[in-house]
This record gives sequence, C-alpha cells and structure tokens, in this order.
Amino acid sequence: MKRAWIVAVALVVVSTAGFAQSPSPAPLSREALAAILGPPGSNLKSACTATAQCASGTVSCSGNSNCSTQDRDCAVPTSGKVTCDGVTTWCSTACSVCDECAATGDCVKCCQCQGFPFLFCSRSC
Repeated sequence: MKRAWIVAVALVVVSTAGFAQSPSPAPLSREALAAILGPPGSNLKSACTATAQCASGTVSCSGNSNCSTQDRDCAVPTSGKVTCDGVTTWCSTACSVCDECAATGDCVKCCQCQGFPFLFCSRSC
C-alpha cells in the first residue's frame, strides 16, 4: 500500500510540474534592440514616387527606395519615362518629326513635317 501512495504522489507531482509555467525572459532593453535592429526607423525604406510629363498626360510609379523621372523632351528627343525600383515605364507616344520641329526649329524636321521626304529636305535646308 505504501508503494501505491508513493506512485500516486509521484504522479501528482509530475503532472503539476507539467502545468507550471517556466519564467519568461526579461524584455530586451532599448540598447539591445538597437544593437540588433539598428536605430529606430533605420529598417524602413523611404517610399518614393515619380511622375513624368508626356504628350497626352503623365506616367507615374511608386517605389520603396529609388525613383527617377525624365519628362518628354522632343528637343533631345525622348518620349519621357519614370523608373521606380528598377522598373521603367515609358510615355506611350514618342516624339514625332513635327514635335521635334516645334521643339527645335530644325529645318529638316520642319520640312519633313510638311510631308517632304528626308532626302529632299536635307538638300533643301
């Protein structure tokens, strides 16, 4: 009978020990968190947006860290673009010969805009 009591008491002790909570670790100090994660806010990338002017409106994009824009400029000529996080979106319309004529006053471009072929215009200007 003594053995039965010992076994019963042992089972009670073992079962209550299983339900007991182990102590939780103390929370990390600000210094410890800064050492692990860096200063507050340093892990967040800055959001950015870019908008370029096109012939028929604008194109835009949003990114996490790197955005750039180039407006449509027919004097160069470029149709315009935006780039966000390495992804480029171009304006839908490129500069036409007439757009280049208007932007630069180039004789050959203006002659071509009037419908004459390049060879004729290059000799006439």
